[in-house]
Amino acid sequence: MKLSDNEFNFRAILNKLIIFKDRNRAEGLLKQKLNVNSDSIITYCYIDEQCGITFEYLCPFNIEKKALFVQKDKDYSHKIRFGAVLDYEILIIDSGKTGDIEIDKWIDIINEYYDKNEFIRELRNYNIFDPLRVKDFPDDIFFGLHKNGLGGEGMYAKLWKKEGDKIFGKLLNEPNQNFGVHLNDIVELSFSKDNDGKLICFCEVE
Repeated sequence: MKLSDNEFNFRAILNKLIIFKDRNRAEGLLKQKLNVNSDSIITYCYIDEQCGITFEYLCPFNIEKKALFVQKDKDYSHKIRFGAVLDYEILIIDSGKTGDIEIDKWIDIINEYYDKNEFIRELRNYNIFDPLRVKDFPDDIFFGLHKNGLGGEGMYAKLWKKEGDKIFGKLLNEPNQNFGVHLNDIVELSFSKDNDGKLICFCEVE
């Protein structure tokens, strides 16, 4: 599987262990030599609010032997961004834990830091929004901002919270026109379908 595959869905990799199979390419990616007995690297996938889908490098790995080569002196964090590895062959391990105490502690720290917002976590499960999601920033969607007397404007928002049947987003860019809302404001989002049956999202500002 590759991240660039048409059938790719972020839920397939999120909070799971991801193996990048090509050792030589992995060494180039990390700019370091791997353990001689390894044939790949193992990473943990999460979403960074600022940088999107991210893979935290954990250690070298041997696929056939299912062996970790844990670097006991590892005192740095190496983050691999989604766009850098689109055409890499990957394997997905459904478990989010390696069985190594120190590595799994690090995974717990990542989850605690990056998955604080329970509403964002909940909204990730709403596949109805998938046509609007940004591929490498799946919490972010494209929508139209409207106000009487002004032209519509394309905007981006982070799916932020749900209250009853209402969905709210956090504005990710500043409107060019004077809508009365600004970067980082929370706005209510509405959803409908266009004439072709495609999902659209919009916000009507009074």
